Formats: sequence, structure tokens, C-alpha cells
Amino acid sequence: MARAVSPERKREYNRRYERKLPPEAKQKRRDAQAACKRKLRQHRSTARELAEPNTSATAGVLLPAFSWIPSSAQDLSLIHTDNLFQHSVASLNDPGQRGLDLASCMLGTQVSPETQVVTWDDGHITILPTVMRDQQNVLIEDLRLTKKFAAISASKPGSRFVTHLHGPLTENELLLIKIRSSLAAGKCVVVREAVRPGPPNLTMEYLEKWYGIHATMPVDMHDMELRAKNFAQPYVPGTMSDLISGINNPNEQRYVLDCPIAVGLPLELVPLDEGQMAWYRTTKDCPWPGPGTHLSSPCAMVSQGGVLIPPHRDSEGRNTYFFPVIGIQFRTLFFHKITQDGKPPCSFGGPHDLDDYHAETLTIYPGDLLIQPPGQLHAEYNPNPALARGGHFFTYGTLHHTHGFRSLEVTEGNTDLAHESDETLWRMAVLIPRLPLDQLSGKHVYDITCSIPLTLLAEKYLAQRQISVSHKRKQSMTLQSSSHNRAYAIITKILQHLDICLQDLPDIMTGHTSVVEAGEIVDLGGCLLEFTHAA
Repeated sequence: MARAVSPERKREYNRRYERKLPPEAKQKRRDAQAACKRKLRQHRSTARELAEPNTSATAGVLLPAFSWIPSSAQDLSLIHTDNLFQHSVASLNDPGQRGLDLASCMLGTQVSPETQVVTWDDGHITILPTVMRDQQNVLIEDLRLTKKFAAISASKPGSRFVTHLHGPLTENELLLIKIRSSLAAGKCVVVREAVRPGPPNLTMEYLEKWYGIHATMPVDMHDMELRAKNFAQPYVPGTMSDLISGINNPNEQRYVLDCPIAVGLPLELVPLDEGQMAWYRTTKDCPWPGPGTHLSSPCAMVSQGGVLIPPHRDSEGRNTYFFPVIGIQFRTLFFHKITQDGKPPCSFGGPHDLDDYHAETLTIYPGDLLIQPPGQLHAEYNPNPALARGGHFFTYGTLHHTHGFRSLEVTEGNTDLAHESDETLWRMAVLIPRLPLDQLSGKHVYDITCSIPLTLLAEKYLAQRQISVSHKRKQSMTLQSSSHNRAYAIITKILQHLDICLQDLPDIMTGHTSVVEAGEIVDLGGCLLEFTHAA
């Protein structure tokens, strides 16, 4: 059992620590502690305004008190959800204004006239995945799965699993607070009309003008017919112009993922990417090992119509953001049901038996924003030609979800974890001593202990991967980076200060052992003082 910090031990520590302080410093310290507690109460009050937390999260997970909590002048009670979240009457995202029939424009031109259609729970009518060969649909499994997703209830405001907000981002100063709170609770976030949508139709000219995606750009296209034959080998080499010209070819349904672009998070949401912030703010302590390895590069998805991307999770335990630019997307989100022992099932694969999951389908329109917490299981369906952009980021408030997902990846034998993610997590640990005092003292103990296994046990994640000798050589170079050793020393100091044994971390992270009582503020005192001087 972990040696939790007892109340008597903490009081004795405080008495010994304050004896060394002059009266002015002692009073300043007590005032700061009182301010942190007020901020924590504010945050918890805000979290209760949101819908119930995601029940798929591990029981007993505590919501952190983040550094972004506003001052008393920004009283969260002034946020009126009626004004912030509701759609305007004449909204571009209003289905009545856009039209629910998304199939008629496809039949006989972009897909075969024999293509079946389906009506989704929100009333939209779309084609089903279809490629005809010898009068048979070779995408019959994709068709059946899409029918299942269409029957799933549409996600609506008040959902247990999805927080529904309303943009635009530039007019909602407190939107960032709502997004952070929801992600920390394990909930997805959709922001309607967050940014300006693109044009009605997908063209090569638009891709070249606004995203620098040229017609001659070489790509690996995912071909749905090949994927039906061999899921591991769905690729067809070609150029971006091949994909665009194939939109009107009824005999193919293809898409391109992870097409690098330069457009990432909007300026208003850049503070969410605390992993990248950690890179830039630790350059003095830990010089960069090489150019560009820290960048979580944004990317674009370009798709023909009638394309289903089966249930999957985005790897590496990062948060995911997604902006449709052209074309509507239906995204079905899956949430494990809690078993009798109070824990979600440990299965990692896609849900073919929907009885094991709670599920909701989001209709995401051009200009909307969707953000998913780490490890969110989801499927995507593009009924019409589509362009979307997105990317990934780490933030301190979701590290407990990151840890749980990465542990699950290792358990299930997934070997796709990237070293750049480990390096980013180490740098987030390195940044802790550099955080302003009001931010550091207000961090909940769960946030800090969540970064511990991600930092110290990175070698365990890497050691369990079955990889080639050449990759092992590259891993050794990464593990010897300047940030790893410094992160190890910082987290070790925190562990010693909290009187926690390294071997007890698994029980702490799985919720079997309580570190401190809920709502308590972490007081690191001067234990990290030695790391605040120039390296």
C-alpha cells in the first residue's frame, strides 16, 4: 500500500517549514494557500455546471485544479450557458437551412445508381459505402457497419459524454475554460460555428491556394475495396490529383489521411497545447536534440464520398482536434459501459457488438470544432467529398487519461508509440519547477502523480515493444536526451517530498490507493528550488 501523506505529517512539515520564514513570508505563504483553495472551489463549482462526468473514466478520478482558473474578477458564475451554447436561429449549421438530403447529388454521378441510402438519427439521408463488382457490392461489411452507426442516437446538448458549445472562438473569452474542464473529465467537446467554413465543393484549386496541397503531391490513398480484401494493405500510390479526379468515378472510394499542412490550432486555442509550450519553455534547461522533432504537425484529410473509417483510437495518448472545412462528417463516439466491479472493460479493439458500449453520433458541419480526450474510440463517415484538418496535443489536465490509454496500448501489444511523445512528456515534467508559483501551488496532486509514470516509466513502455534492432538503436539515443535525466530528477524529488514509493505508483494510478484526500492542494514547498536556477 502506498504511504499516503498523513494529516499529522503534513502539519508537522508545515510547522517546520514556516519556522524558517520571516513573518512577512509566512503570511504571504498562507495567503497564497488560501487563494489556491478558493480557486479550487471555483473550479469544482464550474465542473458541476457541466453535464455528469464521463462514466467510462476510471472510478475515483479527481478533477484537477488547473493553472488557467481565472481571477476573482472573472467570476465563472457569470457564464450563462443559454447565451454561450445555443445555436442561433439562422445558423449555417442549421440542418433545415442546409438540407437533409446528402444522397441525391451523389447517385448516378459519384456512385452507382444502385447505391443504397440510409436515414441517420438526426434526419440526414446519405449514401451507403458501395463499390459494385459483377453486380455485387464489395463493401458489404462497411455498409452494414454504417447502418449500425446511422441508427445510433444523435448527440445533443446535455449529453453525458459530449459537451456542446457554440462559437465563434473569437467572441467567447471563457470558452477555453469550458474546453479544459470537459477534457479533464474525459468528455469530448464540440464547438459549433467555431471558425469560418470552406466552399461548398472540394476542388484542386482550393487545396493548392489555401493549403499548399499541389496536384502533383505524391500520396498513399486508402482504397476501400482493397481494405475489404486485406485490412493491413489498403494503399494505392498516386498523386493528389488522382484522388480529386476520382471523385466522379463510381468504381472507387478512396481517401488520404495525415497530409501535412501548416495550419494548426486557432490562435485562441494555442494555450491548450501545453506539450509544445513545454518544448519552447525548456530550451535553456534542455537544448533541443534536433530540429522539428517536437512539433505535433497538423495534417489534413481529403476524402471522396461514401468513405467509412472503422472504429479506432488515435495513438500516443494525445488529445485530438478536428475541423471539417468542406463536407459534413458523421462521427460515432464509443464509451465503455462500466462492469459490475465498477471498471470499464479492458478490450482495445473496435466495437462490433454495440451492446458493450454507450454510443452517440455527432454530425459535424464545416466550421465546427471537435476535440477528443486521449484514447477516445470513434468511427468516421464522410457521405460526400470532404476536406478536414486537425492534429494532436498534450495538456497537463488530461495526463491521467494519457497514462491509462498508453498502458492499455502496451497491454494490447500496440507498438506504434512514438518517441517524440515521450520526449514531450519529459519536458512537461521539466517545466514544473519553472511554472509560476500561483500555477504550481494550485495543481492537484493527481495531475502531478499522473506525470510521474509517464516520465519515469517511459523505459517500460519502450522495453515492451517488439521492434527491430535498428529502431532500438534510435530509442537509445532518445532515452539519453537531456530532458529525460532532468525530468527523472525532478519527479524523484516530488516523490520524495510526498513520501511515495516508486513501486506504489501502479496502485496509485489505477485508483486502488489514495495519495491524499479529494480537493487537497499540493504544497511542494522548496523541494524543486534547486531546479529553478539556470542549467
